[in-house]
Amino acid sequence: MAKKDFRGEVWNNIDEMVLAQIVRINGEAVDGKVGHDSYTAKATAYLQSFFDEKIDVLYTINGTAANIVALKAMLASYGTVICAEQAHINTYECGALEYNLGNKILSIPTLDAKITPKMIEALLAEHESHQYRPSVVAITQPTELGTVYTLEEMKNLAAYAHQNGMKLFVDGARLGSALAALGVTLRQMMAETGVDVFTVGGTKAGAMFGEAVVFTQSNPLPAGEYILKQSMQHFDKSKFLGAQMLCLFENDRWINHFANANKMAKLLEGKLREKGIEIYLPVESNMVFCVLEKETLAKINVEYDLKYWFKDKRVVRIVTTFATTKQDIDALSALIG
Repeated sequence: MAKKDFRGEVWNNIDEMVLAQIVRINGEAVDGKVGHDSYTAKATAYLQSFFDEKIDVLYTINGTAANIVALKAMLASYGTVICAEQAHINTYECGALEYNLGNKILSIPTLDAKITPKMIEALLAEHESHQYRPSVVAITQPTELGTVYTLEEMKNLAAYAHQNGMKLFVDGARLGSALAALGVTLRQMMAETGVDVFTVGGTKAGAMFGEAVVFTQSNPLPAGEYILKQSMQHFDKSKFLGAQMLCLFENDRWINHFANANKMAKLLEGKLREKGIEIYLPVESNMVFCVLEKETLAKINVEYDLKYWFKDKRVVRIVTTFATTKQDIDALSALIG
């Protein structure tokens, strides 16, 4: 069976240190539930250290749940979310937002999965009373196409959203990749740009499961535990979630993991360019989108399970992870060209 090493981070096993942490704490008494255990408290303290004002943090099992919990807290029943058409909430979540919350998504066509205030303004120019009420601008950092918002772009989006009575939400399932790519801290990316709510992905960083939903001081969290309960994320044995996040947070392990993933993506990009392979999108994070002929893809698929991301353009997505090594890149590259 072809290996799925480059299909995405979810095909990785658990970070060995995270797994060891889970096993170790299983020998300790449970000292709290639903986020009130000592490990979750320490994980929250790590996130709090990047903010001067008090933040609120909820923890969920996976990224889709994190997005739903975040948006549930941000939206009235008549509120609308604006995002890029490629956004995860609009594509790969099986209509979870619409099904669970009943809110409308308005997507913006874009080539690189990034949206701008000018794009949003053009969308809002079509607004009519009772048609929809724009409430949240949602972006993904990095985007589903691997592109990264700069801090200036995030500041501009937050400012525009606030000026127009909206809030800015950041889906951070791969947030560590963006932080590593830009060489900035959570304080710089979130506290100093004006982001209202964001998620921190643990699953793609090496956890068995776990995401954090962070509500900044500009968006106080109402009834957090009730939102978790309604969203079926009221995790009683929360120490096993909090301990995983804490393990990744200690010494910025989650960011270092993504720094390796980013480095491996750039290494692969270089090898592909040397072979004359077209790189379809800028490689700014841990994803490489390249154009491969059918014969080349068939040859690769003997060893690795990859597929066309954009079939009409023959574009393949290759994802590197914390576990990817130079030897892995060499092995894949040897099959191309």
